[in-house]
Amino acid sequence: MKAGIGLSRTRELEKAFQEAYRQALQKLGALKPDFAFVGFTYDHVLEPEIFTGIISRNLRDLPHMGCSTWSAWGQKEFVEGEGGLIVLCLKDVKTDDRIFKVHSLREKQDLWASEVVRYLETLELSETESHSLFMVADAIHFQNSQGFDKIKNRFPNLSVFGFGASYGIPQCSLLHNAQIYSNCLIGFLIENQDPVKALIQNIRPEAGAIRINRMSENLVIEIDEKPAFYRLCEHLMSEDDMPMMAPDEFRKHMGNMYIVEKPMMPRRSSKLIGESHRVISLLGSEMTTGMVAVGESLDFGQQHFLGQKKIKYIEVDGLTTLEELKSQVPSPRLLMMFSSTAHFRDKERSISDVELVRKVFPDVPLFGMGSHGEYMDALNHQATLLVAF
Repeated sequence: MKAGIGLSRTRELEKAFQEAYRQALQKLGALKPDFAFVGFTYDHVLEPEIFTGIISRNLRDLPHMGCSTWSAWGQKEFVEGEGGLIVLCLKDVKTDDRIFKVHSLREKQDLWASEVVRYLETLELSETESHSLFMVADAIHFQNSQGFDKIKNRFPNLSVFGFGASYGIPQCSLLHNAQIYSNCLIGFLIENQDPVKALIQNIRPEAGAIRINRMSENLVIEIDEKPAFYRLCEHLMSEDDMPMMAPDEFRKHMGNMYIVEKPMMPRRSSKLIGESHRVISLLGSEMTTGMVAVGESLDFGQQHFLGQKKIKYIEVDGLTTLEELKSQVPSPRLLMMFSSTAHFRDKERSISDVELVRKVFPDVPLFGMGSHGEYMDALNHQATLLVAF
C-alpha cells in the first residue's frame, strides 16, 4: 500500500480541493489512486450541493469517503477551525465494493452494527487472511455500545478501527459517493492489511476497582459504601499525597477526576498497544450531600475505577507507547492518527500530539484528524488512536 497526503487552507472550495488532491497525487506518484478520503472543515460544507458537485466532477468514479472535522493535519501542515481541506489517496489497495454506508433515523448502535455484520457476510471474507475495517460515524447520533461485539465475535481476524466525526455547526457531515449525510456510518474494508494500533491517553484508571453502591439518575450517591464526594477526596489524597491547599486549587484537582469504565474480562491483542477504556466525565460534586453528577449513564456490566487527567500520562507514558509501536513497526508506510479534540484545547500541555508522534516517526507519511471518540473495545473520548500500516 502506498499513500499520498495533500492539504489546503484555501477558502474557495474548488481551488482548495484541487490543490489538496494534486498534492496527494504528486506524493503518491500516481495519476489515479485506488481510494480517496476527504476531510473538510465545516465552512466547506455549508452549501452541500456545491460541495458534492465539486467532489463528483473531480473524483468521478474513484471510490471515496470522508467527513467534516474540527482539525486535520498531514505531515507538518495543520488546519484548525474554519478553512481547511485534506485528501488522503491510497494506491495498491483493493476497493471494489468495499465502501459501504449504514444510514438510519433510529439512533441505535446495535442496529448499525448488525447492518455492518450483514454487509461483511455478503463479501465472503477468507477466515485465514487478515483484513481491516476503517469506519467513521456521526458522533452526535452514534455512541459505542455492545453492538460492536457482534463484529468482533463474527469476524475475529478483522482489525476494526475508526472514529466519531467531531462536533460542529452544522452537525457532523459524512461523505459517501459524492453525497453528504448525517446520522450515518460509513466504512472501508482494506483487504490483506493488518495494522498495529496504539492508544495514547491522558486519563488512566488508578488504584483498584471501585463499587458504586447507590445512584439516582445521573447522581452517584455512594462509592465503596462512602459518600461519593468523600471517596473522590480520599482517592486524591492517597494517589497524590496532596498538601493543604486553597479551595480553588482543590477544585482544579477535582475537575481532573473521571470515572473510568473497563470490561470485566478485557481482551488483549498483540495488534493493540495500550488499554482501551471508556471515560465518563464528572459534572460536579456537592460537599454537603456527598453526591457527584456524571455526564453519561454507567454500564454496570463493566468494572469501574477512579482516574485522573495528568499531563505525564500522555507526554511521558505516551512516548513509551510510541517507542513500543516503533519496535513492532519500524518503518510504517502510513500512520493514521485520530486525536481527541480535547487534547488540542488543553493549555497545560507542553507538546502536542502531532509533535509527540513526530519525535518518534519524523519522516513517515502522517494523516490525522481531530475526532470525538476512537472506536476500539470501548469509546475513548480522551484518547489518540494511531494506526500503523
